[in-house]
Amino acid sequence: MFEMACEVLRNEASMRLLTLVSFPCSRQKIFALDGQEGNSTVFSFFTTRKKESLMIRTPIDVAGIYSYRDNLQISHAVKAGNTIYISGQVALDPDGNVVGEGNAEVQAEYIWSNIEKVLGEAGSNLDEIVKIFVFGVGTKSTKGAWDVRKRMILGKDPLPCVTSVAVSGLFRPDLLLEIDVIAVTGN
Repeated sequence: MFEMACEVLRNEASMRLLTLVSFPCSRQKIFALDGQEGNSTVFSFFTTRKKESLMIRTPIDVAGIYSYRDNLQISHAVKAGNTIYISGQVALDPDGNVVGEGNAEVQAEYIWSNIEKVLGEAGSNLDEIVKIFVFGVGTKSTKGAWDVRKRMILGKDPLPCVTSVAVSGLFRPDLLLEIDVIAVTGN
């Protein structure tokens, strides 16, 4: 199995020199570190009697938007196979200031532009979104998010599944929306 991982690493890393760190356990993980800060890929092995499979998980962090890695210790997204899981995006500029304070539609525009950047960094786009989760402070905030979403992706089949939830507040009182998405890419 380790030899298989090495071959996958050679293919996935485009022949870059990588350092492999292996941890023995029933669910073995091999970390591939390419020597650049923040660039790592986690390979998780799931072993059964019938089949061994390799799941490659790659963190996606985008320069120029609020740094989740530095400020929240999470990634903007994680790509696992051809699925991209984007963390909840909020309307914070790179310095942590709220964009569109008090205006859900302006916040939604900013959030969707960040989602588009994260998807682009992962080799995807808005057309490949399959699931949208919207958390809005009150029902007016959720409506603002819907109006923006309609302009950006409505009418493009297949339409994504959507869950919208009105909440009493988010992790900062001046934020009105948090949107996260799941995309499945052909890349």
